[in-house]
Amino acid sequence: MYKKELKEVEKTLVANSNFKQPSKFLPETYIGSEYGYYKFLNIRVPKVRELRKLGYSFSNLDLKERFKIWDYIWHNSNIFEAALSAAHFVNKLKPEELYQHKTKLLKWIKRIDNWALSDELSGIIAKLVEYKTSEFYPYMEKLNKSKEPWEVRLSMVGLLYYSRMRKKHLSYNKVIKLVDPHLSHPHYYVQKAVGWTLRECWNVYPEKTYAYLTKNAAKIPSGGWTAATEKLSKSDKAKLSKIRKA
Repeated sequence: MYKKELKEVEKTLVANSNFKQPSKFLPETYIGSEYGYYKFLNIRVPKVRELRKLGYSFSNLDLKERFKIWDYIWHNSNIFEAALSAAHFVNKLKPEELYQHKTKLLKWIKRIDNWALSDELSGIIAKLVEYKTSEFYPYMEKLNKSKEPWEVRLSMVGLLYYSRMRKKHLSYNKVIKLVDPHLSHPHYYVQKAVGWTLRECWNVYPEKTYAYLTKNAAKIPSGGWTAATEKLSKSDKAKLSKIRKA
């Protein structure tokens, strides 16, 4: 239906893919792509944003039509930067605008196979969780029980995606409820999600989270330990490290 628009976006991105950078900074080498959904043009993220802001032939259409186009691109492009552009577009929408497209947005997770797109979608989902907690928290509980690691990851990261950006926060108990079952999860990016979520939880509930870290110091996965303790003082880190080693 939107093949012309898809081709336009991909053609523009390919034309801007000549930038050379050290291999360690290429997305394909550091974002944890797992299933091979995407090929990478290795364009810097600021450039991807710039190209979208410069506009495409459909950029002046009404919001409903633009969403349909970017939704089509998300599901049908095999270029990472095209999917990223779609996520950037959606992430700029207001919560009430996101809510209008909730059914389609919740299907986006099926195309997640790396932390970069996972984080973008987590930011989107966090807005919905904040906007309609009673409706979307049960969805996060469902994802949390999934056998698919990227769904589990989103169920945690999407709770407090950058707590400083949230006007209201989930309760401590709601956050910990979805972290607790995955302290021994084998998937590296789920482990990272555990640590990242505990860090954001500490930003909002420092005393309760520190008590949780103390109690579970030996259980927190190695992949998430650094993030979980990132904001702590040196003395508190030292105490936890001593417990962890013991």
